Amino acid sequence: MFYGELFALSAACLWGMSPIFIRKGLPYASVSVGLLCGLGASLPLMALVFALHPRSVTQVITPQAALWFIAAGIVGPCLGRMCNYLGVAHLGAAKSTPLVNTAPLFTTVFALLFLQEDISLKILSGILSVVAGVVILTGQNRWEGRR
Repeated sequence: MFYGELFALSAACLWGMSPIFIRKGLPYASVSVGLLCGLGASLPLMALVFALHPRSVTQVITPQAALWFIAAGIVGPCLGRMCNYLGVAHLGAAKSTPLVNTAPLFTTVFALLFLQEDISLKILSGILSVVAGVVILTGQNRWEGRR
């Protein structure tokens, strides 16, 4: 079974719902309040994961791993989410989401530069497709405005 693909597509689906919820909430609260609510809502789930984990977290993680995961938490769920909320607030869900979904382009560049990962022709063609889609979607708005 393709568990990795299933989890990745589930993440995409869940992330796809997020801008809709953000857009629905922004008329009633500021971006910073929305960000705090969103991050706070994940705390009970995190507590449940820690409670159900068979061993103490300090037994299964090294300090070096903890630092990398903390950095990931600051960059993605915190700063990335804040920028996502601001993008939705200023552009709307439908316009900001294609730009947010250029993440594979940045991930590929960073993986190449910092992890020395190999980039196959298949990955490169996928990245070019993402970039082409963003160009088409963002260019469409400019062309429609000139008419």
